[in-house]
Amino acid sequence: MSNTRALDECLSLVARHEPGLPRERAWLIEGVGQFNHVLCLDERWILRFPKSAAAASDLTRELDILPQLQGRLPLPIPKPRFAARDPKSGRLLFMGYAMLPGEPLLRERFAALRGDTQTVEQLAIDLAGFLRALHTSPPGEMTLPPITESPREAWARYYAAIRKQLFPFMRFDAQAATRRGFERALADDSLWQGQPCLAHGDIGAGNILFQDGRVSGIIDWGFCGLGDPAQDLGALLASYGEAFAARVCRHFPALGGGLARARFYRRQYALLQALFALRDGDQAEFDDGIAAYR
Repeated sequence: MSNTRALDECLSLVARHEPGLPRERAWLIEGVGQFNHVLCLDERWILRFPKSAAAASDLTRELDILPQLQGRLPLPIPKPRFAARDPKSGRLLFMGYAMLPGEPLLRERFAALRGDTQTVEQLAIDLAGFLRALHTSPPGEMTLPPITESPREAWARYYAAIRKQLFPFMRFDAQAATRRGFERALADDSLWQGQPCLAHGDIGAGNILFQDGRVSGIIDWGFCGLGDPAQDLGALLASYGEAFAARVCRHFPALGGGLARARFYRRQYALLQALFALRDGDQAEFDDGIAAYR
């Protein structure tokens, strides 16, 4: 779908369900989400529109969890203000919140900071404090979806889907390397030691906001829930590299206990991107994810 058509469809839904919101200055933010169109209104409001039924389910989870996290974390997070559902199916059409300060700390922006060790260290302190507060939040005080499979079971399921759906698009040597990596990891009992906790699930470069040398907010909570803390470490590894992840772990040592598992996760993220894109019919995201394996 072209950006112009997507923008028109998003604005049509806003006019129908939230007619009081300003629509004169409106644009889609590009490059910040595989699963949702992200609309900015009047430089004040962020609205997220799921691109698929699966994304709508994830966004519904986010809408349920975010109110329960208010006041528990040391960094700003979205506070949902708007939500619209299809009157017949009940499917979530969009949700929205007041824009948080800052801009995404994308890899290019982070790379420009590498000579500024004081700022990089402060970012590590900010993220370590945030993850400590999140990972140690008592799940019994919240209503969360139950755990239905262990991380090992989840990645075995991903592996089966990758073999079936992605191997036809991959070079033979890439298939062989993927097979070796997954089978070695899934057979290693020691790799899967760890306790579940409340995890963000996607705390990568596009979802960490940056302003004035500090982390100014954490967004995109669609994968949040009881899960593997190594998933959060893996996202930091993939976004900012080993040296920065080590800085974060120095300030939150418990996070480093899942380092080997996080490294395994990091190596598979492009394949997961391609797998989810294939599910959602997103050709651009599929091509980007599968590119190194073709």
